[in-house]
Amino acid sequence: MLLSRSGKITENRQLTPVYRRQKRRVIAIYIVSLCTMMALFGWLLKGQYHQEVHAAESRIIARANVVSEWVKGVFGQSGQGLFSLAELLDVYQITTLDQNHLEAETSRALQQVFKNLAQYVPLIDEVSILDDEGRVWLGSGDEQHVGDELGNSVFFRTFVQGEQAEKMTPLLRSMHSERFYLYHGQRLVNDNNNLVGVIMSRIMPQVLVDTLRQMRVYDGETIALIDENLRVIARHPAPDGGITIGSQVNAPSTQQWLESGDISQTLTAISPIDGHKRLLHMQRISDYPVFVVVGVDLRTLMAGWYQRLLVLSLVAILMTLLGAWGVRHYLNRLTLAYQLHERIKERELARAEAQARGARMDALVSSIQDLIFVFDGDGRFSYIHAVAPEQLLINSQDALGKHFAHVLPSALAAAFTAVFERVQQFRRVERFEYPLIINAQRHHFHATVSPLMSSDGQFEGVLSVNRDITEAKRAEVELKIAAAAFQAHLGIMVTDAQGNILKTNDTFKRITGYSDEEVIGKNPRMFSSGHHSSLFYRRLWKRVTATGSWEGEIWNQRKNGELFPEWLTISAVYDAEGDLTNYVATMSDISERKAAEQEIHQLAFYDPLTGFANRRLFMDRMEVALKELNRHQRCGALLVIDIDRFNHINDTLGHLAGDQLLQRVAQRFGQMLRDTDTLARLGSDEFAVLIEGIDGSPRQTRRLAEHIAQKLLAALDEPITFSEEHVMVTASVGITILSDSQLSTEDYLQQVDMALAQAKTSGRRVIRFFDPVMQATLLARVKLEADLRQALESQQWRLHYQPQVGRTGHITGVEALLRWQHPERGMVSPGEFIPLLESTGLINEVGEWVIEDACRQLACWATMPHLRELTISVNISPLQFRDSDFLSRLQQVFIRTKAPLERLKLEVTESLFVEARDDARDKMLSLKAQGVRFSLDDFGTGYSSLAYLAQLPLDQLKIDQSFVHQVLDSSANAAIVESTIALAKSLNLDVIAEGVETDAQQAWLLAHGCRAFQGYLFGRPMPAEDIEAALLAQHS
Repeated sequence: MLLSRSGKITENRQLTPVYRRQKRRVIAIYIVSLCTMMALFGWLLKGQYHQEVHAAESRIIARANVVSEWVKGVFGQSGQGLFSLAELLDVYQITTLDQNHLEAETSRALQQVFKNLAQYVPLIDEVSILDDEGRVWLGSGDEQHVGDELGNSVFFRTFVQGEQAEKMTPLLRSMHSERFYLYHGQRLVNDNNNLVGVIMSRIMPQVLVDTLRQMRVYDGETIALIDENLRVIARHPAPDGGITIGSQVNAPSTQQWLESGDISQTLTAISPIDGHKRLLHMQRISDYPVFVVVGVDLRTLMAGWYQRLLVLSLVAILMTLLGAWGVRHYLNRLTLAYQLHERIKERELARAEAQARGARMDALVSSIQDLIFVFDGDGRFSYIHAVAPEQLLINSQDALGKHFAHVLPSALAAAFTAVFERVQQFRRVERFEYPLIINAQRHHFHATVSPLMSSDGQFEGVLSVNRDITEAKRAEVELKIAAAAFQAHLGIMVTDAQGNILKTNDTFKRITGYSDEEVIGKNPRMFSSGHHSSLFYRRLWKRVTATGSWEGEIWNQRKNGELFPEWLTISAVYDAEGDLTNYVATMSDISERKAAEQEIHQLAFYDPLTGFANRRLFMDRMEVALKELNRHQRCGALLVIDIDRFNHINDTLGHLAGDQLLQRVAQRFGQMLRDTDTLARLGSDEFAVLIEGIDGSPRQTRRLAEHIAQKLLAALDEPITFSEEHVMVTASVGITILSDSQLSTEDYLQQVDMALAQAKTSGRRVIRFFDPVMQATLLARVKLEADLRQALESQQWRLHYQPQVGRTGHITGVEALLRWQHPERGMVSPGEFIPLLESTGLINEVGEWVIEDACRQLACWATMPHLRELTISVNISPLQFRDSDFLSRLQQVFIRTKAPLERLKLEVTESLFVEARDDARDKMLSLKAQGVRFSLDDFGTGYSSLAYLAQLPLDQLKIDQSFVHQVLDSSANAAIVESTIALAKSLNLDVIAEGVETDAQQAWLLAHGCRAFQGYLFGRPMPAEDIEAALLAQHS
C-alpha cells in the first residue's frame, strides 16, 4: 500500500530535527574533542617552544656577554698600548709633533717601541702618531706613510671637534689597500688641554676572526662582530662560500635597533648573511662602535621541537582521522537508524493508512464479500485482503512474498499465469471464473484482474478482486429448483410486513389442514395452540426484529383442533433500502420426531425390563441429590439390593423366568417406596434405592433406611408366581448414609458395594450398613495387592527351607516355603498374601518364580557332595497347575536351571482333582516321565475318590498338621492318621507327617509306621545358607 505524500512529509518534519540535533551533537562533540586535543597539543608544543626559545635566549645572551667582554678586553689591550705610548712621549718630553725638532735617535726608539707594541699585541697591525693637522708624524709601518694627510677623515675630525680622549672607528678602508681596518686613537693634549695630535693604532679584524674561530660553538650557533655601519668585522662560523671582512649587512631590524639606542635586543630574523632564520641577540660593546650578534639557527634549535611537532601532528592527524571515521561510522549508524526509523514510521503510516483504507474497504468488502490480492511485477503476493481467514488457502502472512504458483493449486496457477501474462502484455482488465477447494469445501470465484501502472507508465503488478460466487452458483441451481422446493416437504408461508398471509405451499396446507382460501389475508395467530404464553411470542418477535430471524420449536393447532409440535423458522425479508417487506416462515411437523425422542429418552434413562430408572438416570439423580444435600444440609440414604441365588433361578427356570422374576420384584419394591424416592435397576439382579431430603440426624436417617430395607425384604416374603411356578426369593441389602458433603457419587457407590458384599458373605436376607472398617480393610487389601505387584519386580520374595528328616533324624529333604520381605512391614505372613495371590491371578507368575528359584538351588546343591542327595518339595497351587501354559513354562525353567529333576518333588492338594481330573493326571504323567516326583499335600482335609487316587502318579502322601497336632489327644484324629499310613502302604506310597512339634508325637508316628517327619521339632523354615550349615554339621 502506498503512503500519501503528506504523510511522509509530516513524518519527516517530526523526525528530521531529532536526527539533525543528534548529528550536530555528535559533530559538536567531535569538534570540541578535536579542538580540545589540538589545544592541548598546541599548549604542550607552545610551552615546549617557549622553553626551547627561552633556553636558547639565555644561552646566546650568555654567549654575547662573554664575547662582548672578550672584545672589550681585546680593545682594552689596544687602548692600554696607546696609553703607554702617550706616556712614552711624555718620557721623551715631546710636547710638539714637529719633525724638525725630533731627534733621529728618539725617532728610531719610538718606531721600535711602536713595532714592539704591534708585535706583542697581535690585534694591532700598525701604530701611528698624527699631528694636530692630521698628518702622519711617526709610524711603525713604512716610512712612506709619514706625511700622509688624514686631517679630513671622520676619525681625525672627531678628535678636533670633540673633547673625547679616546675613540675607535668602525671599519674603514685603508688608503693604501682595499682592506678594512679598525682605527683606535687617543687624543694628545698639552698642558692647556689643547690638541697636539692623535696617537692611533690600526687594528686588524682578521685577528678577531681567527680568535672567534677558536671558540666552540653549538650546532647552528653563530657569533658575529659588526660595526655601527653594519659592516661585518668577524663571523664564526663563516657561511658557506665564506664572507669578506667589511661586507655590508642589509638588516633593517638591526639598523632600527642601532637607531633606538638600546644596549641589547633579542629577536627572530632572517640572517642577511646566510639567509637562515635565526634567534638573534644583539648587544652593544660599550665605548666601541662594535656590537656582538650571537644567533642560533631556528631549524637546528627547534629540531627536537619540530620532531615532537611532527609526532604530535601525526598523532593528531591519526586521532582526527580515527575520530572522523568513528563519527562517520556513528553518523552512518545514526543515519541507518534514522532511515530504519523512517522506514518503520513509513511502514507504520502505511499500515495505519492500510488499516484505514482496509477499514474503508472492509466496509465495502463486507457487503460484497470480495477477496483482494495485489501481485508485484514478478507475480508475488504483496497484499492480501480477506473478510475471514477461512476464505484463504493458507494464512495471509505465510503467503505474502511468495509467488502465486507456490500457493495456488497447479491447475489454478496455470490459468492465472495465462491471465497474468495477458494483463501484463495488453494492459487491460481480464475476468475469469475458477473453482477452488477451501477447508474441504468447493467454492466458485469470479476474478477481475487489473494492471497496476506506475506514474511513468511502467507495469508494476496486478490487482485481483475475487468474488465468491458460490452462493450465486448455488442460487442458480436453487432458482431452478425453487418452484419444486416451494412444494417440498417443508411447509412455507409468506406474509407481508404486517403479518397478513400472502401465500402458502402444499406442504403447509397438508400440515395445517387449511386451504389457501381459508388463510390468505389472515394473520398467523389463527394457528395458535394456547400452549405458549404471550411472553413467549413477544420474545420471538423481539428476536426477529433484532436479528432478522427466529428458529425453534413451537406448538400450533391444526384445522381439526389437534395440537402438534413443529419446527418453525421465521425470516424477515428487506428490500435494497433496508425496509421490511415480508416474512417467510418454513415449518416441519416434528410429531414423529418428538415421539422418537421420547422413546430414545425412555431407552436412555429407563430400564426396558422393569420400567424404572437405569444406572445412567440413577447416577444423574445421585449427583443432583448430593448437591441438594450440600445446599440444604439434609441427609439421604443409598440402598443396594441383590437377589440371593438369582443365577440359580436363571439356570434352573431359564432366563425368561428370571426376567419375569425381576419385573415382579421391581413392582413390589416400587409399591414400598415414596414417589420422591428413586428406584433403579443397576444391572442383572441388582437394584438401588435413593432416599432424598431426610430432615434429621444421620442416626435418624439410619433408622429410617433400615426400616425401608426391612419393608423391601418383607415385600419378598410372599412367593412370586409366574408361568404356574411359585418361587420364594430373598435378598441382601447394603446401605450407606448420605451425609458427608465431601464424598462423590462414586465414593458412596463404593461404600454401598462394600456393605452389600459384607451382607452377602453373612448369609441370606441380611442388611448391612457401611462401616469405615470395611473401607479400611478394602484399602489395606488394595494396598497389599499393589505391593504384591511390585514385590517380584523389586525382588522382595524369599525362599526359606524347612527340613524333612527320616527316622534317624537326619535331614533327607526340605520343603521350599515362600516368604515376603516387605520393605516397610518386614516379613508378611503367608496366610495374608497367599489367598490374595490366588484371587488376583498373580499366583502363576509368583509360583513360576518359586519353582525356578528352588530348581536353581537344587542345581547348586547337586554340586556339593554332602547336599547332592537332598530333595526339595515345592507347593503348586491348583490355579497354577490348571494353567494351559503350565507345562511349557515349567520346561523352560528346567532348561534354564539344569536342575536334577529326580530330586524335585511337587506338592499338590486334593482340590486339584475336583475339576478336570484327567487333565491334571496327564500333566503329572508328563512331568513324572522327566523324573519329577509328586506328593499329595494336606491329605485327609478334603474329599478324594480313592479309586481315582490310585490312578494318580503319586510318590508320597503328606499327613496334614491338623491331624498330627491332635494325634495324642483325639482318637478320631489318631484313627485318621493311622488309616492314612495304612492307605499309603497299600498304594505303595511314602508317607510324611507335617507339623511334628514334640518327641511324643514323633514316637507315636514311628510306632504306627511313619518314617518321615517335618515340623518345628526338627527346624523352622530357614534360608538356604542355614540349611547348608546344618547339613555340613550333620555330615561332619
